[in-house]
Amino acid sequence: MITLYDFDSKAGRPWNVSVWKARYSLNFKNLPYKTVWIEFPDVEPTMKKLGALPTGTRKNGTPFYTLPAIHDDSTGAIIADSAVIAEYLDKTYPTPTQLIPSGTHALQTAFRELVDSKATPLVSLVVPDAVTKTMNPPSAEYMARVFATAVSNAASMSEETRVAEWEKAEEVLGSVKALMKPEDRWVMGDAISFADFVVAAMLIMAKTVYGKESEEWTRMMNWHDGRWDRMMTDLEKYTAVH
Repeated sequence: MITLYDFDSKAGRPWNVSVWKARYSLNFKNLPYKTVWIEFPDVEPTMKKLGALPTGTRKNGTPFYTLPAIHDDSTGAIIADSAVIAEYLDKTYPTPTQLIPSGTHALQTAFRELVDSKATPLVSLVVPDAVTKTMNPPSAEYMARVFATAVSNAASMSEETRVAEWEKAEEVLGSVKALMKPEDRWVMGDAISFADFVVAAMLIMAKTVYGKESEEWTRMMNWHDGRWDRMMTDLEKYTAVH
């Protein structure tokens, strides 16, 4: 059994973009797992207690811990960071399919870095809204304190600015679409890979925060002639929450 550590929410539904990449990966490989829900202030002490490695370094030089993280009972491994988790799952559970197929590591890394570099407009819209719409009080208070400027800017954003930011968010996915041929079903053509989960995780984050009947979600699913609606429909079978 694998334990997946995820951020808790009011609705008991996962929303975090990074953790969704790991959840998609586990479901895609059909691996048995359970979720342990954590509030933002509890992430660092929990990860330190487990012995997980930090996923980054703060400006002051201290280690930074975040989710996702998994604990694999069968091997004792504790892995953090969605891409590192995908690599671990491929190595430890190579069948039936690979998340990062042999020979594509560099391309997959470059794709993730490209998407991450362009994702700011979408993340800057959705995450502050998640603070008020999705997070439980301990996490919402933590985010409002640690990321005070971003949360405040989002709250005071004019409607005109918000519309402009959504147009920039559409461009984020437009840059992905531009890399693909019209007949490509997935980022790598005919085969699902971790790269698709990088894109889908951004989308399902918005779906969870705003709701599937929301204006925001409807707008996103209409972008680029419905390409992302088709993608999310095809990936629905990998969205189970255990």
